[in-house]
Amino acid sequence: MIQSHLKAWQGTAYRHLPQGPLDPLDFSRAGLARDNRWNIQGEPTLYLARHKHVALAEMARHITEDRSPALARQVKRRQVYRFDLAFHATLDLTHPEVLAVLSITDAPQCFIDKSVARATAEFVRKLTPAEAIFVPSLAFLDRPENWVLVVFLEKLSANPGFISSVTPDGSFSIE
Repeated sequence: MIQSHLKAWQGTAYRHLPQGPLDPLDFSRAGLARDNRWNIQGEPTLYLARHKHVALAEMARHITEDRSPALARQVKRRQVYRFDLAFHATLDLTHPEVLAVLSITDAPQCFIDKSVARATAEFVRKLTPAEAIFVPSLAFLDRPENWVLVVFLEKLSANPGFISSVTPDGSFSIE
């Protein structure tokens, strides 16, 4: 049963934004993109990385895969923020037992297919109390400890204090 794999979690994760006067707590644009892996357009979803190097690798992967000139122009320099977080219920999709309960085979490679990733997230989002899922970083498929945290923002009205602090933590650029 999937419910037995739901876990409270408290820890740190990272987000990056273009440098400038942007508020790292402004999630109004979360979920607007059409090509996100773990949500469909319109679902308010926040993506956070375990480490700064995972955030950098994921951004570089997006630029390489998407080959979007508009995206590349936006990248120039990114401000990194450290988030201290606490969730009542998370599900770890990097854990083999969880994948077995969900009848997911060929993980993590199966998540390269966006339709598989979206369907999995949709199931968890709609049918469990999970507020967030840990998913494998596609930049580090062979290293599940380098997860990405996918946060279902609409489920956090009951947990408005899920972020205890946000701290600027350097920057990076991809040329």
